[in-house]
Amino acid sequence: MKKAAIKPNFTNTINETILFQQISKIIENRKSNAAAYANREVNLMFWEIGRYINSVILDFKRAPYGKKIFSTLSRKLTEKY
Repeated sequence: MKKAAIKPNFTNTINETILFQQISKIIENRKSNAAAYANREVNLMFWEIGRYINSVILDFKRAPYGKKIFSTLSRKLTEKY
């Protein structure tokens, strides 16, 4: 979704309120874009991890309910990350 371009005001007078509002809009737009990108990457990471576990360990089959795949994997990943 493309956001409306912010048009600069090139008059000699600077309205500090408008300047603050426009700069705030730029910051908020970029923060929002960064958050969306980070969220997308985290979701892709979890999907990739699940796919890898499913292919390597489970051979694309469903794991029995409650089965421990690697009992120490979660602990090691938590310690590292």
